[in-house]
Amino acid sequence: MAYQPQERQAGTGVLFTNHKKGETGSGPDWKGELKLERDYVAGETLKIAAWTKQSARGPLISLKEDNWKPDGNYKQNVQPAPSKSLDGDDDVPF
Repeated sequence: MAYQPQERQAGTGVLFTNHKKGETGSGPDWKGELKLERDYVAGETLKIAAWTKQSARGPLISLKEDNWKPDGNYKQNVQPAPSKSLDGDDDVPF
């Protein structure tokens, strides 16, 4: 899917290869935008997730704010490991 800027949603963005790094080559490798999903406070960490994609303008990195937090009802699918007897007597018939 080609990059479509008019379809950008809050919490998403892109980075394109920067072909205009300047004579010294010290410019950024990637440039782009991120449309923020919510307000941030100075010093707060903005988590992001990124995917490499291809577009008509060349390779890009697609960004998304990573604001997922489990709610109070979230339960992880964690199953306890089966317990084993330390004395070696596990009642195994063979």
